Amino acid sequence: MKNYSLPTRKECFDIIKKHRVPPHIVKHCMAVAKLAVFLAQRLNDKGVAVDIDLVDRACLLHDVARVCEFKDFDQNNFVHTVTEQEKTTWNRLKAKYKGISHEDAAYELLKEKYPELALAIKKHKYAALLDEAERPNTWEERIVYYADKRVMHDSVVTLKERLEDGHQRNVHLRHTKEQNKINTAEVDRLIFILEHEIFAKMSLEPDDVTEEFIDSQANI
Repeated sequence: MKNYSLPTRKECFDIIKKHRVPPHIVKHCMAVAKLAVFLAQRLNDKGVAVDIDLVDRACLLHDVARVCEFKDFDQNNFVHTVTEQEKTTWNRLKAKYKGISHEDAAYELLKEKYPELALAIKKHKYAALLDEAERPNTWEERIVYYADKRVMHDSVVTLKERLEDGHQRNVHLRHTKEQNKINTAEVDRLIFILEHEIFAKMSLEPDDVTEEFIDSQANI
């Protein structure tokens, strides 16, 4: 029996609203949560104990501090009209968590009240698989990490497609000090190994799991 606290789904959306998470990021988080919960339920069905609520809440909040990494708040980078109130909130977050990743910022934001949840979010960093201290180890942490790597914007895609898109969007970071620390080929290799380990527990192939497939299983 779990001995830790989690927010309700409503409380998650209250946190999202309080920090004015941009709508396109909220849609991404909801899509990640939908996929992750599906995978967690499948694992539970196969006898693998997974806390579905922890998986769900961590996915809903995994990018709650994503704006901390935004270079600026240019309207062209958003799908909605950015308000001055939003900019004020985001600038406050950026100032408070200056110099750290959005994963670490979310951890700092949530760790006091929800330490287990915060840790699961902290461990969804792309390069976490290379770091023994930050590597996702529990099933919950691994599912949160993996599901995020299967959702491009708000659509479930193949792992290959998602990783290629991410590398292309981050091409401007190549040869920077931080990027040079990351062996992307090795990270990608480890993510595919993680995918295999997850799906080896269930009678599904990774590419079979699409949004349509998840929806089709809802009432079965």
